Amino acid sequence: MHKQCQCGKPMGLELRKVVYADKVEILHVPVFSCPSCFSSEVLQHVTKDIKELLQNLGSKPTARRISFARNNELAEIIRRLVLEEADNPNVDWQSSLEERMELRINLLLDLYRYARSLGDEDWMNDVQKRLGQLSGFTSESVFMNTKN
Repeated sequence: MHKQCQCGKPMGLELRKVVYADKVEILHVPVFSCPSCFSSEVLQHVTKDIKELLQNLGSKPTARRISFARNNELAEIIRRLVLEEADNPNVDWQSSLEERMELRINLLLDLYRYARSLGDEDWMNDVQKRLGQLSGFTSESVFMNTKN
């Protein structure tokens, strides 16, 4: 997956480790990176959740490792896609991402209906938050002005 860098070269989408306060390693953060000018940029659709995670950690967090993919549905979909398709040069990243997102949204909607049938408000809120992490995201926003 690629995006056009400000320098004109393609930026590849990678899962990176972000270190916060020299103590917390946040794994599986989707980041666009340019091999030419070495600039990088967190996938725009997950920046709000990254900021929220950092605020929850506070200014003096304890040392630990966190998987961002466990906290963000889109990051998890991308993580699985990268792991499962990394060695496949013929993969259509956009179609594969769209298909995986559709499957995940359908699963989350089923979970929401089930949680509602049980009257489990906490579970409903959790599923609703996860659905919100996927809403408004389209694969076109990742592949806009891109080259595969």
